[in-house]
Amino acid sequence: MKPKYRILISALDAFGHINCTLGFGEILAEAGHEVTFVHRAHYKKLADKRGFKFLPYDESIFENLPPGPYVDWVERNLDKFRSDALQRYANWTDEDKEVCASMVNEIKIGDQAMGKFLDEHQDSFDILIGDFVTKYPSISRSTIPYIPIASMNPLLIYPRGPPPFSGYSVNVDKEKALEFRRIYRDSASKLFDKLHAWWKSSNVSCLTEVNWILDTPKYFGFYHYPEGLDYKECEPKDPADKWFRVDASIRKPDEESEFVIPESIASLPGKLIYFSLGSLGSVDVDLMRKMISILSKSPHRFIVSKGPKGDEIELPSNMWGQNYVNQIAVIKVVDMVITHGGNNTFLETIYFGKPLIVMPYFYDQFDNAQRVVDCRIGRRLDTWNLDEKIVLNTIEETLNDQEMTRKIKEIALSMRSTKSRERAVEMIENLISNLKNNNSIAN
Repeated sequence: MKPKYRILISALDAFGHINCTLGFGEILAEAGHEVTFVHRAHYKKLADKRGFKFLPYDESIFENLPPGPYVDWVERNLDKFRSDALQRYANWTDEDKEVCASMVNEIKIGDQAMGKFLDEHQDSFDILIGDFVTKYPSISRSTIPYIPIASMNPLLIYPRGPPPFSGYSVNVDKEKALEFRRIYRDSASKLFDKLHAWWKSSNVSCLTEVNWILDTPKYFGFYHYPEGLDYKECEPKDPADKWFRVDASIRKPDEESEFVIPESIASLPGKLIYFSLGSLGSVDVDLMRKMISILSKSPHRFIVSKGPKGDEIELPSNMWGQNYVNQIAVIKVVDMVITHGGNNTFLETIYFGKPLIVMPYFYDQFDNAQRVVDCRIGRRLDTWNLDEKIVLNTIEETLNDQEMTRKIKEIALSMRSTKSRERAVEMIENLISNLKNNNSIAN
């Protein structure tokens, strides 16, 4: 009889990272293992919904959590990001760089909470699996083996590919790519310096300045991306023998019920399209209003995820929306998706075989948008220069592109039939078994 292992999962406190980790936990639970989700108390419902055990962090630690200056800074400086790849990170002031570096304060609080939890439960779990992006000293020091998950676009593990976060094609001019790397590294210099000093003072190995965003796996790690879109032309990975692809780790819907098309648009003509810029992109109310105004002139119907400032957004008669919608259930029933290109929405759309248009807004969204174009499975819009005629024509072209739809459905089928999930579970089981056997021999 196969052993039942105690799996601990967690993630950075951000929806995309949490959702990917929950999807991974579902795979392990289906394989018969006991999955425990550790996080802040208000996420308990996510564990309950999936039949996972839940253990909360010590919430008193988060009383010292400073207000999120980075998100506020983004809102105040939207014009910095409304530009091409090189200008997006160019000419940052010292204040800009300091605010960017302030993210480390939140990371440290998360690490403190995780460290206290791991100290109290060091003998309670066989392995920890999580998506924390960068290195957590508490995890590095823990006796519980750790397997990292990377839910972002995988360019971060392909050093020969175009620079991460640039949105450049794999065919980009090398000099242009080098210039972006230089400018981006300068804008993030204080962030890296702060992380480096923290790791050094914590007596853990430091990540390099070239790739400090993803923790280097001790054993191996998994990234979430379909084989049909992976950057094979940019191999090898770094490190080549440590990162393994899981083609599909799609979480279950937030609500089990199917999405019923609202009566207000159910009888209207046209295709049904889902529009979402994610929780961060939708903060740009002016952008949301501009896009909605353009879409109001389309002959199609729209489901709109309005985001955290949705109460400031009014929808025309060919749309229905809420501040937050049951996204996976919605994607299942629509004919097309217009998305910001965040990795979760991006992969969920492809998993269900839906044509897509990407309006990138931030970080790896630009890379996903360009991958769509390079692989000819969708289209990309310039988020900052929305032309009504171009947007409406792009919608029609995407809906009517049979070859593109065929490719998406082919990748969707591959994601559904992949054995990469089973291989990932087997790798984890074998690692735990080998570590236990080695400990038994040592003792």
